[in-house]
Amino acid sequence: MNADVFSSILCFISDTKTIYIVLDALPKSHELFPVALARLWQLPICLDAWDAQTCAVSQQVVDFLLHEDQNHQALAKSIRHLVVCIEREPPPPPQNRRRRREPPPPPKDWDLDVWQLHERLPTFFRGLRNLESLDYHTYPGVSWPLSGEHAEALRHLERFRTLAVDCALRSREREIPAGAGHGNLSAVYDAEIWDLDPFLSSIGPTLSSLELRRINRSFFLLVECDDWFSSYQALEHLTIDITEGVWDWDGGGSPAMGASPAFTFPFLGFPSVTRLDLVVCDKTLSGAQTGPMNMVHCHLLTELTIDVRHSIFWMAYEAIELFEALSPSEFPILTRLEIKDNTRNTSRHFWNNEDNHNRWDRPGRHYVGFVPRFLGSISSGFLPKLRDLWVDEKVLISLPSAVQKVLDPDNLHPQYIGWRDALRATFQKIQSLRVGFGPLNHVDAKLVLDICNPDILKQFGFEWNWKYHGPEEPISPQLLEQFSRFSKLTDVHILFPRPGLLFPGTPDPIVDARTYEDVKSIFNCNERICRVGIGNSVVWERHPNDPAEILLVSDGSVAPDSAVPKFYHAGYMARAGVEFPDSDNAVSPRPQRGEEIGRLRDLLERILT
Repeated sequence: MNADVFSSILCFISDTKTIYIVLDALPKSHELFPVALARLWQLPICLDAWDAQTCAVSQQVVDFLLHEDQNHQALAKSIRHLVVCIEREPPPPPQNRRRRREPPPPPKDWDLDVWQLHERLPTFFRGLRNLESLDYHTYPGVSWPLSGEHAEALRHLERFRTLAVDCALRSREREIPAGAGHGNLSAVYDAEIWDLDPFLSSIGPTLSSLELRRINRSFFLLVECDDWFSSYQALEHLTIDITEGVWDWDGGGSPAMGASPAFTFPFLGFPSVTRLDLVVCDKTLSGAQTGPMNMVHCHLLTELTIDVRHSIFWMAYEAIELFEALSPSEFPILTRLEIKDNTRNTSRHFWNNEDNHNRWDRPGRHYVGFVPRFLGSISSGFLPKLRDLWVDEKVLISLPSAVQKVLDPDNLHPQYIGWRDALRATFQKIQSLRVGFGPLNHVDAKLVLDICNPDILKQFGFEWNWKYHGPEEPISPQLLEQFSRFSKLTDVHILFPRPGLLFPGTPDPIVDARTYEDVKSIFNCNERICRVGIGNSVVWERHPNDPAEILLVSDGSVAPDSAVPKFYHAGYMARAGVEFPDSDNAVSPRPQRGEEIGRLRDLLERILT
């Protein structure tokens, strides 16, 4: 094996643990050692301050990366993608303060080590001459966010094109008095933000991708004073999260996070954004207003993802009326539309609902006007470029209608005929489809697939009704028969695993023998299928040496996993170490980075000694 072949193999490996195993097995003098090291530098390199030990190891990593002598150049210049987490959970308040719902004490002596790491970042940034991407986490943050000095250090990096950053330092949700009287409480209880001016004004115009997490009302008050974003000519991909803080809540009842439907969102001025990922609260979209879609030029969008979260964690605003206001004519070049309707539901993880300790069983929200008005316009020539439609829960169905009632061709009720015609016109042109009809059995699946085009459909995702078929039954042969009809089908994704697999003391996610047989049956029913997923980023492929066998290429322990297609970034998200399955599939669990950073420290020490 020569260096070129070895490099070609490693470029398919995105798991840093595997790369560390390879590096540990090779002597420094081996000709393939620098090839494996080069692959490591292409993957995200992490620094973290979540606990004192990890923070200390991160300091050592910075020392090694900046080290230079007559035998070694600084290794920092090799880094392409850096993840920095200047986060620290404050110590819990005393028991008597918890009862009074008082906030935790402000950061003081306990975060001195975090401050020391933070202060080293400008010097470290200046050494990252080939840095392309920075993912900066500061939530829950401390009192020292990025500053003008940090921005100046990054501004001179010629390859720097991607920035992801938390705008708010901490949530103030615990401080908001439930049941407060009427009044303008937004400014009082808005989440604390830091001064973004140095970053947005100096670095922004060169970026091609920008992710702004945890934006609140204070952010919009800030940007109204400046015209930063009109100069972002290079920016094509914008991710914007507007779920933090209380915006225009007047008090009374439970505090609702995010904006109300009455909030007026300004156009932010981005001249070139073609891909928008919008993370938004359900209350914000509960009125027939274009709302946050005013922030960008809709007619430029080729990809749109709307990720809907709870404004109030224990309830949902069940009617989403955004599509009553959006005009399909505003999206002439949209090729992909994705809606993630994050709803709390743990009942699908148990065969018997009495075992559901969390008792969450939300049915999903009703997207008023989405099918009959928005998708229905396709038959009139609108949305001409739409090829990928990814939705979940019950986005495509009018609550509480059943799939068979809506899609049964013998049902001649005018409402259902129009609904069915709109879906048929849409599905006939879709290449990649994730459907939101709730859990499907084999009869439901047949009705859905009957209105798809077998000569076009390449990817199909859905929620399977495991409970309809029982715990001892294999995956339905009738479903497999439907898959066999599609000559272009390459990807199948079941959003949630079999119930009963997720219990205390078991691996999470678990890949058991029955799941393996289910997946293998899907591969066997259609020789064109090359990938199958069950859950978020749990993906199998055909074995390269034996097409009759399958290979687990991503186990979902990192979800969403950038190493697998985005089509599989939906469904059940692993929560390793959690006693019971979580009802929230919206927020990824915080990665435990200590071990990975320790392995990097050991590798760097080995290289330099």
